[in-house]
Amino acid sequence: MKVAYFTGGTVGAGHLVRGVAIGRALARRACDVEYRMFGPALPFPAATRDDYQAVALDEATLRDPDRARASELAAALAAFRPDLLVVDMFWAPLRRLLPLAGCEAWLLVRCCPRGWLAGTPGFSFDPRQYARAIAIEPFRHAALREAVDPIVVCNPDECRPTSALRERLGTASDRPLVVATHAGVRGELDGIATPDAVRFDLFADDALFPLAEWLPGADVVLAAAGYNSFWEARWLGYASRTRFTSLRRAIDDQAWRVHACGGHVMRTNGADVLAGWIAGR
Repeated sequence: MKVAYFTGGTVGAGHLVRGVAIGRALARRACDVEYRMFGPALPFPAATRDDYQAVALDEATLRDPDRARASELAAALAAFRPDLLVVDMFWAPLRRLLPLAGCEAWLLVRCCPRGWLAGTPGFSFDPRQYARAIAIEPFRHAALREAVDPIVVCNPDECRPTSALRERLGTASDRPLVVATHAGVRGELDGIATPDAVRFDLFADDALFPLAEWLPGADVVLAAAGYNSFWEARWLGYASRTRFTSLRRAIDDQAWRVHACGGHVMRTNGADVLAGWIAGR
């Protein structure tokens, strides 16, 4: 079976990490799946991957019914010929392309503005294009018929030993280790980090990726309250040592996540649930 993951996200690495999380979950299940991710070019050298194919996403082209079928995105998906297309949030680039021949589509949606799953006059969201519409964090929307726990890039037993981060940095065991993490908009780390923090910026050529598997070894983590950072901290056990900064985003409410989701208990990694659904097709 061939499974494609598509994202149109251009702000930060969160949308890429979600695709990586699903790929890892499929590998954990040893699924007989060929998996490939498609999306815009990435500005993060350390996150370069063989299973990620960058494609041009020209809005005017993809909104036009005729031109969309001749787009680079359409050609890339046609060449791969997926049996299942998992769509991360961004339904609009695919609105004129679905359905793909012989391919079922699933839509994954985290917290978003209510109008996100409406669209605009003449270019509206069509729920009939998706066999499954799935909420991936604890919020409700009439268009989302199913839900899974949040999707996290690794599980607790896949994390590095707690000593690994200190050893990597050469930090003595008797010194507090404060780290500031960032994979959002260039320059935002200055508003997150404190002077004593070790900075991990995914824009750096030598960045650790994925970083989550190293962070249980930190005494304090400073991070934006984006989807991945927030739910990684909760699932991997360092949320109580994490100080979140809520950054403004057009299609994500980080302040809502901090105030509304702090009591949510994750019982599963949503990536593993999705992998089980995919394996059962």
